[in-house]
Amino acid sequence: MNENSSNKTILEALPEDYTFNLSDFALFLSVMKNKTAYENTLSIILDEPDLKLKEVKVEQVVLNKSGKRAIRLDAWARDEQNRHINTEMQNDAKQDNLRKRSRFYQGLLDTPVLKSGKKTKYKHLPSTIIIFITRDDIFRCDSAMYTFTEQCEEVQGLHLDDGTKKIFLNMTSRNGRPELISLLQYMKNTTLDNPEIIVNDKRIQSLDRIVNEVKQSEEWEAVKMNILEIGIEKGIEQGKAASILELLEETGKVSEQLRQKILDQHDSEILSKWLKLAAKAETIEEFERRIAPDKV
Repeated sequence: MNENSSNKTILEALPEDYTFNLSDFALFLSVMKNKTAYENTLSIILDEPDLKLKEVKVEQVVLNKSGKRAIRLDAWARDEQNRHINTEMQNDAKQDNLRKRSRFYQGLLDTPVLKSGKKTKYKHLPSTIIIFITRDDIFRCDSAMYTFTEQCEEVQGLHLDDGTKKIFLNMTSRNGRPELISLLQYMKNTTLDNPEIIVNDKRIQSLDRIVNEVKQSEEWEAVKMNILEIGIEKGIEQGKAASILELLEETGKVSEQLRQKILDQHDSEILSKWLKLAAKAETIEEFERRIAPDKV
């Protein structure tokens, strides 16, 4: 998950009785930190009933070569075959190019393995699997799962075998393995009463038990409260921004650049100041001059 999309949809104002599903970023992270839950999920996705994980991390920060933060992974794992597997829950797929992001992630996943200051041995690079889960079918070919590996264009059947694999899943298509479709529909509507679950898979049952345990935990209550508080703050900010734009539109046409500047401002004190200025300004130009020193 990149920094620009780290808040995702959970930062929108939510009603207090909102039911969280696994497709929601916060619940996904809270559940996937449980090794059994992540094992069951990956076992179904990769169609490997005996898959076992050795290590699991959520929100792991991966640094680039200069030592600066580059990406934060949603759910990372290492299995018994030493494969490194990263799974991203991506609800805002339309706002980013997931194809290009998968390429960026692939490069950075290898960075920590190749230790600086030592002779590089590429043969020690582990196999990596990057998985993106989206609501929409970004390829629009009506498949629930798309798997990509490197292969030769000139020689049919010749694979590069570089140990990399990229998988894109979606909750829209119903074309795929029954247990996979059931898992994806469970993520979309996280209850065993979901009529879209077509296979009563024991791994989904186990996952559901863990989901319910998480939802009843004190830690999850704290997470929910934080989400609701952020949502309320965001709603207040959006209300102030909307009021500023309404006042300005009474004096003339608001440029797209100014509109975006107002909508991008998240400092509550600055928005309050701008609201007062918008109420007093006789022209849009006067308003722009008076807010110029403020940091966006």
